[in-house]
Amino acid sequence: MRLLLVEDERPLGNLIRQGLEQAGYKVEWATDGDQGALLATEGGFDLVILDVMLPGRDGWSICQSLRARRDPVPILMLTARDAVDDRVKGLELGADDYLTKPFDFKELRARVRALLRRGNVNRARVIRVGDLEIDTVSRRVSRGGSEISLTAREYALLETLAASEGRILDRETILARAWPDPDGSGSNTVDVYIWMLRKKIDADRSVKLIHTVHGRGYVLRDDHSSGGGGGSSGGNSGRAGAGGAEEQVS
Repeated sequence: MRLLLVEDERPLGNLIRQGLEQAGYKVEWATDGDQGALLATEGGFDLVILDVMLPGRDGWSICQSLRARRDPVPILMLTARDAVDDRVKGLELGADDYLTKPFDFKELRARVRALLRRGNVNRARVIRVGDLEIDTVSRRVSRGGSEISLTAREYALLETLAASEGRILDRETILARAWPDPDGSGSNTVDVYIWMLRKKIDADRSVKLIHTVHGRGYVLRDDHSSGGGGGSSGGNSGRAGAGGAEEQVS
């Protein structure tokens, strides 16, 4: 599981990151609101732990912007402000839980686990991306009404991409989410299965759904219906990333 921690107090941030990494999570740590907002917008996280009072953008603003984008990532707010109005504000802006400083790390860990479980329970039964439909209960996949047969590993990869529709996932994240017990598989395994999945999902179709973002990873999205770059295969198109740089997408 990949977590984003946005916390400017370095001793506390170090304590949280080390504790969560020892519990088996991968943690990315931002020490100010602007950096945290950029990472959160790029997506690919299973949970965001968000301090309220930050240099730059505050936690409330980041939470609000994520929910405005309809990003369902669970958000746990941290704050030294224990007034009821402050807690209510965070929850009304879309936070899933609230923890007041100082706190025991055991409580933080328990809340993280609970939010991650809740996120799995609330997962959509049917995911639709363009004319692609994925039934996560029956594990049946179809595109344009035609059923597509996938192996278990191909299906796990597709559902991982679809659950983060429109967000770029790097190879390490895909490995951790799609195949939690990869038996020593490396990042080249992801490339091989992406190639195999494309043959079944995108072959002979004018609108491509699986895109490579060179140097960053892969993304599942329907550029055709969203008015984007028209996902045709074989060519690369320049697309502005979250930081304003050009991404080479194919």
